[in-house]
Amino acid sequence: MSNFNNLYEALLAEFNVQDRNDPSFYDYVVIMLQQFKQRNLLPPEKLTDIRKVATQIVKDGYYNFIDEANDLSYKISFIFNTEKKDVNNLQVRITNLLKPSEPAKVIDNTHEESSVDDISEYIETKKTEGLQQQGAGTEVPAAVGDQSQSEMPGAVTPPNTSQYLKGL
Repeated sequence: MSNFNNLYEALLAEFNVQDRNDPSFYDYVVIMLQQFKQRNLLPPEKLTDIRKVATQIVKDGYYNFIDEANDLSYKISFIFNTEKKDVNNLQVRITNLLKPSEPAKVIDNTHEESSVDDISEYIETKKTEGLQQQGAGTEVPAAVGDQSQSEMPGAVTPPNTSQYLKGL
């Protein structure tokens, strides 16, 4: 029985709520990861085991969002203010790892459900901006005219081979 108690205490120490000051932090992280998956912000192979990734985020206190295909790299830090005993003592800070001079996105209203949306929307916006910048250098094809082939000078109308139209 003592081995079980030791293991149980080790698990409790790992998920100690007092260290993180928020009993729903794990759930918060899982919802964030599920939104990343639902919005196709990361390739599916990056989030094969949400439970394992969420456990690692809870332990580390941050998540590195890396999308090589779109050249995105953000650090999502979860910062707990231990000085104040408040329901809303979690702050989320998103910093660009590729451009450290870019100001960090700070989300303070983490007690609201919309704060998880704010994280996903920020990443999604940055991904869209990156895709637009990648597409900015490509040439757009010339506009197609309003005239059909039969109206163009020197065009020959192909013979009607449709059995349906021959009956008309």
